[in-house]
Amino acid sequence: MTPSRTAFAAAIGIIATYVFGYRFIMRGQYKPKNCVFCNELDRKVYEDDEFIAFHDIKPDARVHLLVIPRTHFGTIKELKPEDLPMIRRMQDIGKRLLEQEGFSGENARFGFHRPPFNSIHHLHMHCLGLPFTPKRAERMFSKNGSRWFMPVEQLVEKMHTEQAP
Repeated sequence: MTPSRTAFAAAIGIIATYVFGYRFIMRGQYKPKNCVFCNELDRKVYEDDEFIAFHDIKPDARVHLLVIPRTHFGTIKELKPEDLPMIRRMQDIGKRLLEQEGFSGENARFGFHRPPFNSIHHLHMHCLGLPFTPKRAERMFSKNGSRWFMPVEQLVEKMHTEQAP
């Protein structure tokens, strides 16, 4: 007798939890207790019914904010074309907050970590008011993207492409 797909998926989840230290939570599932961003946060600078923004605990720029949706999304790989308005709203919030701090245009950068380079398995947009501190962070958060970082405009373009028939 072979195990069902559900049992197989559950076994993989248990192995992933054991090996990687976190559960793979997909769109529409419950908020995991071990997700730092799903629990109460300090350092908030903005919140509404859908989003929260707060200072990064390990800033890589003069101002380094994270904007997160209250709904749990694991990474950018889980996004679908219908999530584009959410990404734009996250960017609008980040832009507004950085502008309040005096950063705009070339002095601001927005984007996401590319999986598997996520430190937290909850979708979060980095909003950076430049210059970088330390300077080495410029390589990681390159305006053209890198192995670790996808600028928001590249993500939006990718999402538009996936939407096309």
